[in-house]
Amino acid sequence: MDEKKNIAEKVLERWRALSRPRQIVIAVIFVAVIVFFVLVFSSDSKPEYVTLYSNLEPVQASPLIQYFKEQNIPYALEDFGATIKVPAEMADELRIEMAGKGMPFTQGLGFEIFDEESLGTTDFERQVKMQRALQEELRRTITSLDAVTQARVHLSIPEPRLFMREEGEPSAAVYLKLNPFVPLKPEQIKGIVFLIASSVENLKPENVVVIDSAGNMLYDVTQGGDVFSAMADSSLKQLEIKRNFEMELERRVQRMLEKVFGAGKALALITAELDFDARETTMITYDDQGVPRSTQIIEESFEGEGAPMEEVGEANYPGYVGITPGGESRYDRQEEIINNEISEITEKVIAAPGKIMSIHTSVVVDTGKEEMTEAQLAQVRENVRDLVSAAIGLDEERGDSISVQSMSFDTSFIDEMEASFAKLDEEQRRKEVFRQAVLGGAVLVTLIMLLLALRRRRILREQRSLVTPEGIPLETLLGFQAMGEEPSEEDLVPAETARERAQKLADENPEIAVAVLRTWLLEEKSLG
Repeated sequence: MDEKKNIAEKVLERWRALSRPRQIVIAVIFVAVIVFFVLVFSSDSKPEYVTLYSNLEPVQASPLIQYFKEQNIPYALEDFGATIKVPAEMADELRIEMAGKGMPFTQGLGFEIFDEESLGTTDFERQVKMQRALQEELRRTITSLDAVTQARVHLSIPEPRLFMREEGEPSAAVYLKLNPFVPLKPEQIKGIVFLIASSVENLKPENVVVIDSAGNMLYDVTQGGDVFSAMADSSLKQLEIKRNFEMELERRVQRMLEKVFGAGKALALITAELDFDARETTMITYDDQGVPRSTQIIEESFEGEGAPMEEVGEANYPGYVGITPGGESRYDRQEEIINNEISEITEKVIAAPGKIMSIHTSVVVDTGKEEMTEAQLAQVRENVRDLVSAAIGLDEERGDSISVQSMSFDTSFIDEMEASFAKLDEEQRRKEVFRQAVLGGAVLVTLIMLLLALRRRRILREQRSLVTPEGIPLETLLGFQAMGEEPSEEDLVPAETARERAQKLADENPEIAVAVLRTWLLEEKSLG
């Protein structure tokens, strides 16, 4: 304790012995070094925060924050308290610890509600607990979807009746709070509906209603049938195909125009009319040149006098005198019958759906703040019209149309955003410059302190080697002047006499001489 006190007194004496300018310089250097180390350690020791929980209700976040305060765990709140962040190295451990404590607690109890079942529970209470547990389990399953942040499930299960005709049908209503960054697909809505219908006995999908936080009906059979029925699915797919086709054309036109006018200097909107009707056409063509299927040829010939044979006729009737031919006769008969196959060509044409009926295009280009004449603007519009027409395959006979306008865009919002980002960059740059300046200042101060120490050491060495005209060491004289005392005659001994006396004392008391030399060496070391 005495040693520490002596050291403090020596330091204080040396501080008082310094001149006022030196005291100010040392104080400034000391403060600068402290500020530098505070900035360095504060910037390096700042932990990286990661999300522990998100989309929390205030009633869920409150016990978590209370626990973190009690345990002195650092945390940060975002999204108006819905998101809690903690240091990255503590996130996994805290997540497991909170799960063990049942936090953040859910909005209800699932089937764990039956973990503490009392013997006096009535059937009605058990039925109510079963309905609550089922609602909570369904809610947990639905909220596991990325597109759903919160959900509530309400089940209406009628009591069993003696007669089936008196029993009512169960129904369900589902409330969904959707994630604005993840769309909920129609297939997922149907999946939610059939999940609930399959979880409740005798519940039909048409008795399930689904709405979102804005009150929009997502699934309701009472409003004209299943919103996402097979026909609706087909229409949605057609709309998706149509929109994808339009977006592809817009992307091509936009990319081409931005190469000419620059990014954000052109806007293209395209509306396409597609025919999704499937058509099947059958055409039959008959050929004039048929292919013979069968041929029948009959040839008869008769030459000579008289009848060649008895024919049925007038001569064979009794009492009737027939006419008997006489003289030369000739009889020829030739008959040819050809049966041809009907030659036909049947052509069946199936037109695939998606035929382009017409394309309507609107293009706006930014002329900027440049002053252009009307003729120049007209030429720009004409050039853009030609480029876009060739890019989309414009067909006026098909009913296609294109509109090109040139005007100055409103870029105030973009300018504000750029100014905001520039301000943030400037602040970040200033912080970095300040940090580098502090670091450089600390290095400079350290160098100055080293130079001052070396200079002081050199001056002390020079002072020790100097003597007064009377032969008195200058160091001895300055020491008495610093203490405000006048040296006596015994103290003011010439250097040669002092050396002789020192030699004599060393010869008489060598142990004391060794101790004095050791003290001098220690002082020399401390000054170095």
